[in-house]
Amino acid sequence: MDEPDDCAAPTGRPDLLALARHLLMASTVRAALEVTGAALAGLNADEAMIMLRQRGSTQNLRFAGAARAAPAELDSALYQLALHALIHTHGSPSRVGYGDRHPDCHGTVLQRAGGSTLLVTLPSAACEGVLLLNWQSRQPAACLEQTRQLLLQIAQLAGACLAGLNSKQGREDRLSARVATLREAGRHHAAEMRRSVAQTAEARDQASQDSMTGLLNRRGFFAQAEHGFMQARQQALACTVVFADVDGLKVVNDELGHERGDELIRHGAAVFQSAFQDADVVARLGGDEFAAFAFGDAAPEAIRARLHARVTAFNRAGRFPQAVSLSVGVVSCDTFSSASLADYLQMADAEMYRQKHRHVRCAR
Repeated sequence: MDEPDDCAAPTGRPDLLALARHLLMASTVRAALEVTGAALAGLNADEAMIMLRQRGSTQNLRFAGAARAAPAELDSALYQLALHALIHTHGSPSRVGYGDRHPDCHGTVLQRAGGSTLLVTLPSAACEGVLLLNWQSRQPAACLEQTRQLLLQIAQLAGACLAGLNSKQGREDRLSARVATLREAGRHHAAEMRRSVAQTAEARDQASQDSMTGLLNRRGFFAQAEHGFMQARQQALACTVVFADVDGLKVVNDELGHERGDELIRHGAAVFQSAFQDADVVARLGGDEFAAFAFGDAAPEAIRARLHARVTAFNRAGRFPQAVSLSVGVVSCDTFSSASLADYLQMADAEMYRQKHRHVRCAR
């Protein structure tokens, strides 16, 4: 059969330099495909297609005349041909159908009774991709050869662009993975730090807290009260030290058992604490002995009266079979003297014993 005389292939050379510039400016694979597709549309085929497979996914763009690029219909013959080439023949284009293999092994020409198809694969170093041109009428071999040469050059430029974008994307993916790893490590480290801080705080609290009553222990009392005492000295603030013990603990332990004695200590601690403000330092020093450091200029008698009122209210409520009784010593601190907090605590202890002995004599 004679070749047709009409040739739809381009008679002029497309501006490959402009194409190269546009591809250099493409920042995404989609942009590169659209630029390449615009070049394919200039080759005067009835329709053109680009199909690309990257990272396990396939994408395509179809160009038909002046219409805007759009994905091809999946059941179209053109799509199926491009897909067949992409899956089975990438890197061996001569195996597509029964096309004519060119000596340079680049490009496949399919001549049919009703048209011609030209297919070129992208350089395998770039990615898996196919450029495809289709004419509804048979094209002369010379025209197809001229178009094939142009299509190969377009494929080379597009392949170089896509290879660069893939390399850039690979670097960005590796960087993103590294950043994600560092962020995860940072979150893990922060969580470990918070856990360590919480454990340290818990250990510190346990070291300074009395497990029976929940009050500060002797160590916690001096740690916090010394700070308050120093502040009172620096700012000339009035403050008071209180020492108390629970009366009759030995009798309760001997007659009712130590469990009941521990209950008496806990109730005594709650009553003692209720007489002070949140800013005051209240502690169980050990056994049945309690201490408090309080800011304010309340007279010792007023503090003793407040404690007596709390004890009376507790006993009236009848929450414990035995009556709770506290012996209390209260000393106002002279922050201008050289006496230490321990000195004032000893003074309050001595005052407490004087009060206890006074009560014993009165009871007799």
